Amino acid sequence: MSLFGYEIHIKGLVQGVGFRPFVFNLAKEFNLKGEVYNNSLGVVVILQCDEKNILLFKEKLFANLPPLARIDDFSFSYKKLQKTYNEFSISTSQDSEKFSPILSDFALCEDCYNEFYDEKNSRFKYPFITCTNCGPRFSIIKKLPYDRVNTAMNVFKMCSFCQSEYNDLNNRRFHAQPLSCPKCKISIFLKDKNQNILAKDEEAFILLAKLLEEGKIIAFKGMGGFHLICDSTNENVINELRIRKNRHKKPFAIMVKDLKMAQELAFINEAEAKLLTSNLKPIVILKSKNIHKSLAPDTDKIGIMLAYMGTHLSLFEYFKKPIVATSANPSSQSIIYEETKLLEKLSNVFDFYLDYDRQIYNSSDDSIAQVIDDNKIMFLRTSRGLNPVYINAKDIFNSKENVLALGSELKNEFACFFKEQIFISPYIGDMKDLDTQERFFNILEFFQNSYNVEFDKVICDKHPHFNYTKEFKDYKNFRMQHHYAHLCACLFEHKIYNDEVLAFVFDGTGYGDDGKIWGGEIFRANLKSYERLNHFKNFKLINADIKNIANLALALIFDFNLESKASEFLAKFSQIKLNNLKKIHSQSSLYTSSLGRIIDAFGAVAFDIQRLDYEAQIGLLMEKYYDQNLNYSYHFNIKENEICFKKAFLQALKDKDKVKISTGLLNAIANCIIEYSKGFKEEVILGGGVFQNKTLLEILIRKKFNYKTSLKFPCNDSSIALGQLVHYLSLKT
Repeated sequence: MSLFGYEIHIKGLVQGVGFRPFVFNLAKEFNLKGEVYNNSLGVVVILQCDEKNILLFKEKLFANLPPLARIDDFSFSYKKLQKTYNEFSISTSQDSEKFSPILSDFALCEDCYNEFYDEKNSRFKYPFITCTNCGPRFSIIKKLPYDRVNTAMNVFKMCSFCQSEYNDLNNRRFHAQPLSCPKCKISIFLKDKNQNILAKDEEAFILLAKLLEEGKIIAFKGMGGFHLICDSTNENVINELRIRKNRHKKPFAIMVKDLKMAQELAFINEAEAKLLTSNLKPIVILKSKNIHKSLAPDTDKIGIMLAYMGTHLSLFEYFKKPIVATSANPSSQSIIYEETKLLEKLSNVFDFYLDYDRQIYNSSDDSIAQVIDDNKIMFLRTSRGLNPVYINAKDIFNSKENVLALGSELKNEFACFFKEQIFISPYIGDMKDLDTQERFFNILEFFQNSYNVEFDKVICDKHPHFNYTKEFKDYKNFRMQHHYAHLCACLFEHKIYNDEVLAFVFDGTGYGDDGKIWGGEIFRANLKSYERLNHFKNFKLINADIKNIANLALALIFDFNLESKASEFLAKFSQIKLNNLKKIHSQSSLYTSSLGRIIDAFGAVAFDIQRLDYEAQIGLLMEKYYDQNLNYSYHFNIKENEICFKKAFLQALKDKDKVKISTGLLNAIANCIIEYSKGFKEEVILGGGVFQNKTLLEILIRKKFNYKTSLKFPCNDSSIALGQLVHYLSLKT
């Protein structure tokens, strides 16, 4: 007698996350017979049951997914079964070509966190406690498939206890590849700069806490690389770290043991608390309180993250204060994850270092986020806990090509399309640096080797002088404008695949279609094409050194012939220097419409800063000094296709007040967006790095202005690759 039943196909993050044991136990709960197995696209479930049971099964499956699982597509069909089932079982893969996603690293889950503090648990205070629902993935994998033998765990032999959990379908550690315990432990070492071991395991944390109390700087091996840590309550050591790392004013991130400790340092609302304690545990940008000024000079914000590894919790057992936790890397370079490179490049920065004997194969940075409009999460950097990420694009794009998008020179991430999936890499960094370029090519090679992918097309920026793009000269390159890529990434996020929108794309630098430097653009566009309707008036740069923001202000003064009205600002410079700069300005051929550069020029006047210490410094200062209760705004004049800001800049020179300039400029930008939009029926999109400014977005929210901006994918240059990719694919669909 032939039996009929249901065949279910599930796509998404359903491999390597405990999904098959979850299905197995769910089927047992319903007393269903059949099987579950992986195939090249995801997971297949066969159920020997009726329609009522399949619907109940689906409902409970979606309601109780494993913490790291994600379903992108779920379909089922009623059909004649190939065999009769007497029980439910987990079967081996049915395809020779198995698709396995490379998952990101995740923070300690709640179950492991509780077990860490449970004296009766065999992993009580074990620094590398983990399970299928948390812990390292991307950082320890050498190659696919994601099996222990293909990870950094291959040199650690499991004890009988761990092996029993690993083999137990009913245990959340079933096939947890990083599994270990105190009997088959990963060892920890505290070392000096000569690689002498000073203490091991628990004794290492006891000594480390003592050294932190003494004001020492420690390189601490985390999940995806080393952090530089020190006592965040010791102003002397914070200043010493700034000197050694040549990081004069950029805020340091803080790590705390728990939410209670975080609440002593910052104002935290419900959404921010939820984000801080999530399984991502990113750095969250918060309004600060009770912190040393030296942690975040000139700004009232601080980045805080909760301890996300057992090693962090082990340290906080003996050191009871928040710690500075900044990436261990020379300025603008990639995070260091190898002992040899740490000693080679940073031995003059740290005093001692904490290492462990499990290798890191792939580095990853901490993700960064902020909460806007009380409850919306905006990601500013997507790495640990988020990327690499896979997006099922079968129903969106029907291209058969394998496509690589190279992204931007700054804040680089690359993106690929293959097997109907979009793959987005972790955050890589600024590609001007050779070390970062090496990281880019290492991750790309790992990805290509993992999936045996050769690319048919490479998408890159229109800028003619990005060095890393030259490595792809043998491919059929497709070039795309930088700001339009910003927009396309946002359109994709909000599933606006066909409709036209009105887009304000404001950032620092991007190569324009006319060969000038764009950055203050208004487009009418969709995913396939764009029209540049308007832009901030071009002004001539003195030179390409955009960190010298005093020169940006001088460029505006020279451009607008305001020397007689800017005498107080000009008095800060010698006449010889002014004459030389004016001569350079007159001969310059560099023109920009960048709102980011305009904001910096206003900032030079407002804050008496000649040179930036870090990117977004002026934006953070303006957020600090913006006065919501001050009814004050500059005004931009829109003439034909240009937004003129001469009168606004002249007023800033007259104001000479940081509160009035910050408030006047941010209000003027918001009012310009609102007024310009009134003549259009299209939905409004805000894109580009300027819209990382939380205060600017909240001005628009208070004015009840409707807009969409990038939240899931950063509005900064990290999402350029995604925008490049989806635009190209839309042309082929």
